[in-house]
Amino acid sequence: MHHSSQGMFKNNILSKSFNLEVFKSTIAILTIFFLLVVGSRFVSYFEQASEGTLDPSIIFYAVLLRFPDFISLLIPLSFFLGILITVSRLYADREIYAYFSTGIAPINLAKFIFPQALIFALGAFLLSFYLAPSGKEISNDLLKIDTFEEQILSLEPGEIYLFKNSSGFITSEGREGLNLNNVIFFNQFNEDSLLISSSSLNIDKLDEEYDLSFKKGTMNSNLFSKDGRVFSTFGIFNFRIDEKSSTSGQVLGDYFNTQNTTLSSEFQWSLSFSMAVFILMFMAVYLGKVEPRKGRLSVILPGMFIYILYFSLLLLGKDYASQNINTNFNLGFIHLVFGLFALVLFLRDKYFMLIPSRGILSFQSLLIILFILCMILIGVIL
Repeated sequence: MHHSSQGMFKNNILSKSFNLEVFKSTIAILTIFFLLVVGSRFVSYFEQASEGTLDPSIIFYAVLLRFPDFISLLIPLSFFLGILITVSRLYADREIYAYFSTGIAPINLAKFIFPQALIFALGAFLLSFYLAPSGKEISNDLLKIDTFEEQILSLEPGEIYLFKNSSGFITSEGREGLNLNNVIFFNQFNEDSLLISSSSLNIDKLDEEYDLSFKKGTMNSNLFSKDGRVFSTFGIFNFRIDEKSSTSGQVLGDYFNTQNTTLSSEFQWSLSFSMAVFILMFMAVYLGKVEPRKGRLSVILPGMFIYILYFSLLLLGKDYASQNINTNFNLGFIHLVFGLFALVLFLRDKYFMLIPSRGILSFQSLLIILFILCMILIGVIL
């Protein structure tokens, strides 16, 4: 077999091995983080349900609708850590020299996993642009669907509860179940208004309506009407309100019908996931290098620092762009800064024999420079 053919054959074997190890690490990390995020959401929602502020039957649907959002957010981080862990293990176990002996440089490792990065980037974009915004919006709407009864049961003394279907509110000084003490009730439809102050209020549920029975109080009606105000006292006064709320099935039925109103902002944010996958891929190949006598996981801390800095800036930039529609600021500026940082790491590694790696080109110095540039970007954004 010709030497060039042997080299290509070895490269193919090493490429498949490297790809497989990165893929397995990425999927494992993604699964762990996903289960942690989903578990924390379930705990948070069940805690609200135990307090009576959330219907337990909608928790599963609310979390399920957020799956695309969770996965798209976790893909860049998982892929980044998957490469970091794989590369650092190769250096720590000296297996990396099997790659170098065949003429493979660190940049070739990035080329090996580029098709895999393309798949993850495309998946993150599709999830974050087409499914995540709709799922997040519908999930939030679903969590806001609280019945009048649930809100009364969660009403604390002195707290004001605003009605959903009219301009009104109710507040009390104490509560025992659905019985309230020292109640102030206000409700308004157009010019018709009703203000009631009573010593107690009993609430009975009748299908989709609630029968409110006030005892010993005063009533003021037509407060804002041109016909004049009406004032009276009463021993017992009954009042009925109607509350119609959407069900989880109706909400789920609208999942694929929700339109994004902020298309440009959402497109930039979704595209950021794909761009971040490629930039983080190139950085991880060089950040994963472990010096002799250092642990293989010593690169995780600086890697996480860079990732948190990266996505914190993206979140700030997204909020700034959404609040300032006519701004010239683009999330591409943030990607450019970290892309240049990846380029510096590439040049530092490629020409390490010609350019000293100490002084301004030491890794610590590069991190400080990156941090200063990010602080300047934050100043521009804020």
